[in-house]
Amino acid sequence: MSEVFKELSKGEAVTAGLRKVTDDMKTKNRADRTGAVPAITKAEKEAAVAPVKSVVKKPVFELQMTEVSKVEHQVGNTELFIDDTNPRQSVYVFGCKDSVIHVKGKVNNITVDKSVKTALVFSDVVAACEIVNCTSVEVQCQGSAPTIAIDNTNGCQLYLSANSLHASITTAKSSEVNVMVPGATPEADLGTSHGQGFFAVFSMQ
Repeated sequence: MSEVFKELSKGEAVTAGLRKVTDDMKTKNRADRTGAVPAITKAEKEAAVAPVKSVVKKPVFELQMTEVSKVEHQVGNTELFIDDTNPRQSVYVFGCKDSVIHVKGKVNNITVDKSVKTALVFSDVVAACEIVNCTSVEVQCQGSAPTIAIDNTNGCQLYLSANSLHASITTAKSSEVNVMVPGATPEADLGTSHGQGFFAVFSMQ
């Protein structure tokens, strides 16, 4: 440390050995510095603002291993009928829009996931019917269902038959859920769903 202070005590002599910066070495005087911002080409502009194209996935409508019926990525299809059913079978509806799914006969369970403006009409389920991550959907039970669960869904019109009035209905993180039951008389009905009259009883928020 004493050597450092000894050098500093020399005053101006301490900088005598340093190389001086000439005018042509200064940034403002460099010949290769124009000060202009490089122009962006039209192709670069279009690439920067080009919208990301949505991937259209292939629609699926099939029965797998006689146990699971899959209905996926259907758009604008109102004639989706699942007729070959059994009490052990599951139905899984995913990513559908503006479509109607009809499930005939008794199945074990039905799940509708991430679908928009889609309707489900089913007869009977042994376990449960689940609606998750959906927007503006309609569900009609024409037979019986022990449990109907609605989770993380915005807008669900649920139509119950006389045989499904005992169903346990649960909701979580959902809004605009309306439950409809048959009117006592045809005149009492305020609306119809697939040929059967219903009137609103209560809303579940």
